[in-house]
Amino acid sequence: MTEWTQPELNSLNRILANLYPMIGDGMRVAKGVGLSTAQIAFDNKAINNWFAIVQRAKQETRVEALVAFALDENPGDEALLQAKQHAPPPPVEGPATANWGGATSKGQLEKILGDKSTLVPISYLELGLVRAKSVVRIKRADGSSGTGFMTAGGVLITNNHVLPDAASAATSVAQFNYQRTVAGLDAPLEEFGLDTDAFFRTSKDDDWSAVRIKGDASKWGELELKPVAVKVGDHVNIIQHPGGAQKQISFVANVVAFVGAGRVQYLTDTLPGSSGSPVFDTDWNLIALHHSGGWLTEPNAATKSTYYRNEGIAIDSVIQGLATKPA
Repeated sequence: MTEWTQPELNSLNRILANLYPMIGDGMRVAKGVGLSTAQIAFDNKAINNWFAIVQRAKQETRVEALVAFALDENPGDEALLQAKQHAPPPPVEGPATANWGGATSKGQLEKILGDKSTLVPISYLELGLVRAKSVVRIKRADGSSGTGFMTAGGVLITNNHVLPDAASAATSVAQFNYQRTVAGLDAPLEEFGLDTDAFFRTSKDDDWSAVRIKGDASKWGELELKPVAVKVGDHVNIIQHPGGAQKQISFVANVVAFVGAGRVQYLTDTLPGSSGSPVFDTDWNLIALHHSGGWLTEPNAATKSTYYRNEGIAIDSVIQGLATKPA
């Protein structure tokens, strides 16, 4: 029996958190594998929940059984199959986020959450599905993955830390429709190479890259790049490939907490592999390019408080960067 390393267990943790995001799912799987559930600190946050379950499985030498159980319920899942071979796909990790300025107190956040209506017309769901067509999984030659989205002229947008240079982009592919159908089946996948000779631009400072798709991907639509105002208290959604998994959307706790200095801070859930995802407002306008998250300090606040938040590059910064002629 091959020993599981901690990085392999961390990857398995992310994979299972994507497949089983609800606490009840985790309890059910843990019982199904025969783990001592009384020894597991179950948590409502999926990533924490599965960290506890996976660590218990390691202590009880039941990691293989855990993977086998998940594969029985998710046959053919690429990430799980790779994890079984002790080669889980490494998601692209976001860069450490620098300190940023802003003055948003916890009290203000709670007041905004209470005052802001979350009601939207039912057509909101239909339009979201249209926008989702343009979101792709990016697979690099080293097996790691990120997220990106199509814009006008067949140009794909993602993070610089996903595609840092033309060489890495030239050996990567964009996968459209990597998701599940309403019947729980794998949707037909369509894959395109990236044409760096035709177009490639990048910015390390603002963490974005843009590259032309090889071939005609117009049937998957495009997201419009236009300046959009966003403010604290707005609600946002992120369509993403968290952990390199099939396409998902984050609907919960999706509130903007800070806007400024070319950045948008929000409480929406993401995972490594979500880098390069489009961040939308409630009208499905593209407002930011997701790139990282973590414990962030508000240096302008009197208390020097820190908050665990995610961060995107304001889409205005990407638009301005693309409009600037390369040196």
